Amino acid sequence: MKNRTQSRKIELVKTQVENNIQIQPLPVELDTCKRAFTTRNVNLDDAQTLVTGEVKPKAGDLVLCEVTRLRQHCRIEQPNGRRSRMFVKDKIVVCYGNRYAPDQFESIVPEDLSACHLVAGGGVASHMRFKSPKVKPATEIQPLGLLGNKNGVVLNLEQYNVLNSPQVTSSKDIPILLVSGSSMNAGKTTTVASLIRGFVADGFNVSAAKVTGTGSGGDLWHFIDAGVSAAIDFTDAGLVSTYLVSNQSLVKLFDEMIAHLKTPQTDVIVVEVADGILQGETKALLESSEIINATTAMIYTAGDSSSALYGDNWLQSLGYNVLGISGVVSSNPLGVQEVEKMTSTPIFKKKETVAAGFGHHLFDLLSASSLATRSVKK
Repeated sequence: MKNRTQSRKIELVKTQVENNIQIQPLPVELDTCKRAFTTRNVNLDDAQTLVTGEVKPKAGDLVLCEVTRLRQHCRIEQPNGRRSRMFVKDKIVVCYGNRYAPDQFESIVPEDLSACHLVAGGGVASHMRFKSPKVKPATEIQPLGLLGNKNGVVLNLEQYNVLNSPQVTSSKDIPILLVSGSSMNAGKTTTVASLIRGFVADGFNVSAAKVTGTGSGGDLWHFIDAGVSAAIDFTDAGLVSTYLVSNQSLVKLFDEMIAHLKTPQTDVIVVEVADGILQGETKALLESSEIINATTAMIYTAGDSSSALYGDNWLQSLGYNVLGISGVVSSNPLGVQEVEKMTSTPIFKKKETVAAGFGHHLFDLLSASSLATRSVKK
């Protein structure tokens, strides 16, 4: 049995003199490191070298890091969803990425391999620029080098896009239900899970996708636990996060996700759009004619009555059929009263969405919306 405590001698494989980049053998066995959720689709057998020196990382690049100071994130989410406690000097395999989260951090991919931060428990290495007062500073990490193949070519998540169109696509008109929200923690994921639960309880086969956000498995596990038949997110398309990704790329991502989920067994597809409707990438995506035309209907989640009314009006002005308002505001009786006085859009409470018969009711609304849309297009 190999003695994994024995230090391995690092010999230079080759040096790109013009760029001052060194390509070395891996200094540790990767199966002894803590691997993050964001890397779950990567075949780590492809990682044969460590790329160091004056290299500029890109979003999605795999990086081997050492934990130097534990702050906000003390656990790292592994590919199977288990949150493993981290210790100083732990070696972790994560991905470089950008992040936008008003309740936590705003961060960008750094210019080099200098010390940076773990800004998401799902495994995102980044340079923190903004911190919410609600959280501690980000956990500090020291990159040891980018992971490369046997030739020193850096491994990137984009090489591991697992989305594909089904061999047999559905001939039926599958409704696409979009769920967006006023902000982070407005109740989007809880609403999606409740909708899934309601549909499944009434005998429907549901698929779900999360099209934007930062790589983490919590939402996918929530969808799966609710009974969804298939659940995917942007990391399955090779993105560690969607912050600073072009709108053209996000529209393409949306199309790829829908194509992947359109199987003959699927009755309805529910898609969560992360962050608030005023966040840059989310706003641009929701304003895209391609998304508006592809969406059968929308359920909007909000944290309070004011944001509920603003978002409902804005989404309807874009052309979305907003079937209901849900989320945090729906659990506040006074907030519900304020909303109901100002709009005819119904409030969907969590208890109602999981009740027997609601799935049929919502599917009928989606079917009616789909028929109305086809009539307008004709």
